[in-house]
Amino acid sequence: MQINKHGSFYIRNGWPTKIIDVMDPQDRNSYIFSPNNELAAVDQIGVGRVMVKALRYWAAVLGITIETKTQQGVLHTLTGFGEMVAQYDPYCQRAGTLWFLHRNLSRNMEEATAWSWAFNMYPAKSFTKDEFVSAFYAFVQTRGGKYAKSAIEKEFDCFKNTYVSDKTFDLDKILEEDTIPFFAPLRLLEYAGGGRFEKRRISARDIPIHVFFYCILKDNETHLQTNAQIGIDTLFEEMNQVGKYMNLSYSTLLELLQKSENRKWIAIMNNFGSRYIEIKRNDAAELFMEYYREVEE
Repeated sequence: MQINKHGSFYIRNGWPTKIIDVMDPQDRNSYIFSPNNELAAVDQIGVGRVMVKALRYWAAVLGITIETKTQQGVLHTLTGFGEMVAQYDPYCQRAGTLWFLHRNLSRNMEEATAWSWAFNMYPAKSFTKDEFVSAFYAFVQTRGGKYAKSAIEKEFDCFKNTYVSDKTFDLDKILEEDTIPFFAPLRLLEYAGGGRFEKRRISARDIPIHVFFYCILKDNETHLQTNAQIGIDTLFEEMNQVGKYMNLSYSTLLELLQKSENRKWIAIMNNFGSRYIEIKRNDAAELFMEYYREVEE
C-alpha cells in the first residue's frame, strides 16, 4: 500500500513522453531515475529534483517501465506495453493510449492504492473531498496503514487532479504550465460544483472497441490459459475488470460485448440464465497494433 509516493505531483501531459525519451534507444533501459543519478536527471529531463522522483513513480505505476535494483543503482526498463506506446503513440495523443494507461493505474492496488480503491471498491457515484477522504482513510486503517489524515487529503488532491479540476483555467496559463489533468479527455470524473465530484458513466462510443477487448484479454490473461469462458457478471462486478475501472453501466457493457461479437471476437452465451462470453480471439498484442493502424487510416 502506497500513499504520496508521487510527492503530490500528479501526472502531467508530456511526462510519459519524457520517460520514454530518457530510455536508452539501443536497449530501452536507463539508470536515469536511480537516486545516485539525481543531478544528471535534473539536467537531462529538465525538471526539478522532486519532480524526477515523481516521474520515477509514474513510470512504474502506469506500466511504462519496470524497476530492477542492481549494483549500479535502480534500473528502469521499458515494459512490453511501454515499448508499444513508444512505437505507436509516444506523445499519448490517442484516447486508447489514455485508456491503456488508466487501466494500468487503476489496477495497481499496491503502488497506486487510492486509484485502485476509488474505481474498484468505492461505491459512491458522487462525493465531496471530505466524503472521499473519510472513506479512504477508513479503508487504509483496515489494511493496517499508519497514515495521517492529512496525507490522505493530499492523496485525494493528486487522485482528483489526474482526472478533473475544480478550477477555471486561463488558456495561456495552461499552455505555459501544462496543468490540464492528464486523464481529463476520458471524462471519468466530473466536477459538479459546490465541492462535489461525480463518476461519469462511460458510453460505448467513448471506448474504442479494440481497446475494450484488449483490456478484457489482458485482465483475464491467466484465466484464459485454461478456460475460454468468462461470466458477464464477472466483467461487470469484480475488481480489476472493465466494468469497474471503465465505470460502465451493465447496458453499456452489453453493447460493447455485442460489438465484439459482431466482429466474431466472442460469442455471447446464455445458459439457463447464466450469461457469459466465449473467447474466439485471443491475441492482445495484435489488437493493440490494430487499434493504432485503424486510427491512422
